[in-house]
Amino acid sequence: MTSKAKAKRTKKTGTAKKETKEVVKIKDVRELVDYCKQFGRKPFQGASIDFHPKKPAFIFIPDDNSVTKVETQKLLDFLKERNITSVLIDALNKKKAPILAELCNAGIEVYVLRRPGYIKRMKEELEKHGIIVPKTDKYDAVLLAFTPPRKWALVDSRFLKAWEAMVEWRDAEMNYQVLLQRDKANNSEGSKEDEKDEELRRIREMIHAKLEEVKQLLEEVQRLEAKLFVRKVQMIYPEANFDKDFEEFEIKDDYIAKAYYCEALLEAMNCDSLAGYLVKSGIGVAGSPPAKQRKKPFIHDGALNRALIQLTVKVYHLDPYKDEDQKKIKMKARKLAKKIWRKAQKMKAEIESGRVGEASGPAPLEKRGFARYHPRPFGRGLLQKQESIEFLRPRPQIPGRQITTQP
Repeated sequence: MTSKAKAKRTKKTGTAKKETKEVVKIKDVRELVDYCKQFGRKPFQGASIDFHPKKPAFIFIPDDNSVTKVETQKLLDFLKERNITSVLIDALNKKKAPILAELCNAGIEVYVLRRPGYIKRMKEELEKHGIIVPKTDKYDAVLLAFTPPRKWALVDSRFLKAWEAMVEWRDAEMNYQVLLQRDKANNSEGSKEDEKDEELRRIREMIHAKLEEVKQLLEEVQRLEAKLFVRKVQMIYPEANFDKDFEEFEIKDDYIAKAYYCEALLEAMNCDSLAGYLVKSGIGVAGSPPAKQRKKPFIHDGALNRALIQLTVKVYHLDPYKDEDQKKIKMKARKLAKKIWRKAQKMKAEIESGRVGEASGPAPLEKRGFARYHPRPFGRGLLQKQESIEFLRPRPQIPGRQITTQP
């Protein structure tokens, strides 16, 4: 058969053309709500709030499918007028923490979305079905209301105050570390050509002396910030015996280590599962796939990971610059994290107000020890199937529009 005949035959018996997928761009809040309900989503029973650092908050109320812009100072009055008893926010913010604490004191339940990136994932899943959601705060508030309940965490005023103090300590500690690293990077080694000049050498020595004074002042400020943070946490949670814990870990004279411990303890209060806490800290769980075999890296809290590692180095007296100690850090950090998590659970049980952290318990993936990472023990298509089932079950046909999936 000639090449022309082969080409002609291939053209006749070729595969059918792929069906063009209809693309729908959301133009109205009600339209987006209808699509979310068609996919089996149930809205949050209350008000979902999308905060912005410099703009008014966008509040979505599922009862009347309305999105309203409200100034932060008028948020409590607006919620009382609408008789709203529970709110859901996308993420904690230091500037908004006092407002949220005010809502808690007024008797309004405050839920926080554990994973802010879940809204982006919802948009990606809708886009696969030809539904494009514009990137605006208004539509983010709507999607927030249709997130699953297992992604929410219930917080109270005491936890918000402690969380705000923790953020202040982390900012101060990070500023000190940045200045310290910058000084090390800019301090070049070796002899300089201008050292032969007596005046230049004298000026340079004066500069180094002043910089050493600045370092000592910064170290003192860091210790004071740590002492302030630890004292705030002890005042907020008088039920917990922090002094006993400090003696147990032999850090009663080290305020920096105490601050790291309080960080790890507060984060542990937001996890009802030990596996979820280990994954959140980036330490992982025993038996988890090694880094080279993972399709996706673990999504963890970098600040929590640093606090646990630094606390491990101080508690077990390890040297991170020695090869022998480097191999021990992760194992010791996992051991220390387990102790802290158990203490956090005991502390939550002793608090009269009941639960401080989780609203509906940890997500199933957190119970199994995986965060946004799915192992593939069976077959090739299992990963894609598991990721799509959560958001797209069931897949109804929307009247007037045909939604098709990619082959």
